[in-house]
Amino acid sequence: MHELSVAEGILTTIEEHLGGVKQLTRVNVILGALSGVSAESLEFWFSEVAKQKGFGSPEMHIQKVKAVAKCSSCGVEYEVQSFYTGCPACASTERSIASGYECNIESVEIEEE
Repeated sequence: MHELSVAEGILTTIEEHLGGVKQLTRVNVILGALSGVSAESLEFWFSEVAKQKGFGSPEMHIQKVKAVAKCSSCGVEYEVQSFYTGCPACASTERSIASGYECNIESVEIEEE
């Protein structure tokens, strides 16, 4: 249910950057596998909140980003399948997360007047 507040935050950010409410046609979002946000739920709530706030009925396009880690021992970057599995090259479990936490607005398309 926190996707409701994420949708509200996205639209508030858009409103601040546009200097007010405008009719939107599309909003492109990058969403990481580790963000804890359900893409389907976010799309639903975004649509509802956009209508309520006067943005119209914009399409939300979500680009999903995989979780990628970098091994602290050997430097190999790899997709994280499970946090309990080590590096595929050296089996080390020491790593830093390179991507996967994203929840970013990539771009906004505005309806022409």
